[in-house]
Amino acid sequence: MKKNLLLITLVIFNMSYTQKLLKTKKLEFDNFYTNPIPSPNGELAIITGEQFIGISILELKTKKVTPITITEGNGYGYSWATDNQTIFYKVKPEDGYVMDSEVFSYNIKTKETKKVEINHNYLPSYQGENNVIVYTNIKTLKIEAIDLKNMKSWVVTNNDGQFYSATLSHDGTKVAVHEGSDIYVYNIDGSGLIAKLGPGIATSWSIDDNYLIGYLSESTDGHEISNSDIYLYNVKKSRSKKITTTRNVHESNVSFLNENTIIYADDKTGDIITSKIKF
Repeated sequence: MKKNLLLITLVIFNMSYTQKLLKTKKLEFDNFYTNPIPSPNGELAIITGEQFIGISILELKTKKVTPITITEGNGYGYSWATDNQTIFYKVKPEDGYVMDSEVFSYNIKTKETKKVEINHNYLPSYQGENNVIVYTNIKTLKIEAIDLKNMKSWVVTNNDGQFYSATLSHDGTKVAVHEGSDIYVYNIDGSGLIAKLGPGIATSWSIDDNYLIGYLSESTDGHEISNSDIYLYNVKKSRSKKITTTRNVHESNVSFLNENTIIYADDKTGDIITSKIKF
């Protein structure tokens, strides 16, 4: 009973902060796609198929989809290089598990594929450069950071808890992490907690690093997703704002395309959607 009352309270609280998305554009496809990760210039996006099988490149202007792989497990983690034409993705061994994956790169211009000698847990933070990245230590379940120039690593989340899904801010000073159903923001240097943002899955920082965008899913039977909506998180004010209230669209895997445009998947239909938002 207490759990139901808590859910009702959260719904009532968020209703006053609900707003509609502006100029929403749905990209409908014959196939099912999800988890769109936009290129740094916002012109392309990596997408994966149903059950994270294979990866493809989506040209957002023309809606053209180019398959890169058709292998199971490729969609569990990928990232862009800053050159806007190189992607990094996981490859699960044929008789192995996702946790045993290797990392490969693919150049869109040259169509060249190479094996990359890095730990697959470094995706999607890895961009192919010698910079600081964040990941989950699968033994301790702490969020750690590592400087690839000198291979020095340190713990970001020093307090108790089992953490996952770390997302580094653009300026490299903050990390959004998850513990249970809640979102937290920590200093990258391990000096402590900055903000607690409430329930949800935060998936992308705004360009100015003042906000996080994400989503919160619901399930009536504990198995199938019955509804999912997008939330905007104000890091400085530790406040969340629900920006969709849809029943026919299951929003997920949201990312910023630019200062005021987001891209996300409808995990009910397999469509990809772009929308303007107002802060």
